[in-house]
Amino acid sequence: MLYVATVAPGPLWQDNGLAQVRTLRHDLYGGLGLALSHPLYYLITIAFQKLPFAESAYKTNLVASVCGALTVANVYLLLRLLTTRRTAAVVGTISLAVAHTFWQHSALAEVYTVSTALLTAELLCLVQYARYRKSAWLLTLFVLNGLGVSNHMLAALHLPVWIVLLVWLACRQRRNAVLLPAAAVLWVVGAGIYLSMIAHALAAGQPCGAVLRSALFGDQYAGNVLNVHIGAGLIGRTLLYLGLNFPTPVALLALLGLGALWRPAAAGQQIATRAIGALLVIHLLWGLHYNVPDQYTFFIPAIVLIAIAIGLGADRFLAGRGRGWTVAAIALAALPPLVYLPLPRIARAAGISLGVRREIPYRDTYSYFLWPWKAGDQGPLRFATEVRRTLPDGAVLIADGTTVRPIHYLMELGRWRRDVFIWPPLGAANDAPWPTVMDLAGPLQLGRLYVISPVPGYCPPWLLEHYTFEPAGVLYRVGGLRQPGEPGTRP
Repeated sequence: MLYVATVAPGPLWQDNGLAQVRTLRHDLYGGLGLALSHPLYYLITIAFQKLPFAESAYKTNLVASVCGALTVANVYLLLRLLTTRRTAAVVGTISLAVAHTFWQHSALAEVYTVSTALLTAELLCLVQYARYRKSAWLLTLFVLNGLGVSNHMLAALHLPVWIVLLVWLACRQRRNAVLLPAAAVLWVVGAGIYLSMIAHALAAGQPCGAVLRSALFGDQYAGNVLNVHIGAGLIGRTLLYLGLNFPTPVALLALLGLGALWRPAAAGQQIATRAIGALLVIHLLWGLHYNVPDQYTFFIPAIVLIAIAIGLGADRFLAGRGRGWTVAAIALAALPPLVYLPLPRIARAAGISLGVRREIPYRDTYSYFLWPWKAGDQGPLRFATEVRRTLPDGAVLIADGTTVRPIHYLMELGRWRRDVFIWPPLGAANDAPWPTVMDLAGPLQLGRLYVISPVPGYCPPWLLEHYTFEPAGVLYRVGGLRQPGEPGTRP
């Protein structure tokens, strides 16, 4: 109910909008390398298009809402199995449900909640194995992890933990040795969607090294994945990201929960709780070192695991305490939305920069990034509609990877004008070079060249340096050449 009520209603900006366009195009590969293809996610979003209501963009957004809710349900069940108090499970579950980044990515077209739904399902299998020692639970875990890899390479971070567990079990009891080959086969079955894409690229004659690099890092992110320099800036941002997700005293219960991971109260749960602790360390270190602009998104698995730790901590804290403490713990777990509500106004008044280099029409930077809910946000659709109305016949518009997505969405649906040209064109590679002065000579001469943002990084450098810009509604029309001595806009 929470996520469906707050999900974005239509087209979106940037990568979220790209997901909507890829869904319409049935594009399982994308243009950023195999590691960023996320084929399982797109198979699900394509399947959701069969729902007999709403338009395509909403149905694509709904995948994240459903998988976010499934993750929350899994966390509640996991905490019920690991703790003795239902209220402790409620505290941990609410802490996750309203955590800023997790909630935000349950309201947009995003891949991460599919990953967390599979991660929490893996943990449920592990807990059931710890309770009943039935091998079927471990084998199911490996299938789910393979599916997770077909969704996002973040799931590969879990695999070393599961392999170590299997080897340890095989060393303890010889009969467990058969689990190793069986688990390997079932993992390959789960990861088959992704592995088949790798095999297809190799069969097409692509160099083996290039294919493996694409499968592990994507086309542009090898340096970020292999980053080993963790400075004060990365640590400071990490603390800010985690603080934004748990702005409540209940977060302190995670410290008690971390102790519970290594000293479980319930007999037979050591395997599960210590694996949860190991995964939390792995995902915290991964998010900490991954120095990309949207670094905060890669803490989402860690946020889920911290919420589990909060539930375990609540179980210990509430032991022997009265009903008033229980009510207070639940109320404080539900506090974050009240903290998020005034954040845009406070940040704007304080002049706090969110690191955004430009303003986009119909998108308020502070509320867009600081409110996790997206209900009623029609900004991208309003922007694309206004652009369609503003451009004259025969115009050329230079957009960028953020603003072009709702335009591409309308183009794919056949709701865009055929008499204008949009750069980048629909289906173009993400790293397509800027058009040159020769490419745009005709529109320049006729005064029909427009840009969305005359800002370095979002417009060809030669345009910024040599031409003037005139406001034209939500766009800018490229004017004449700058006069000698007139300053240009240089990157």
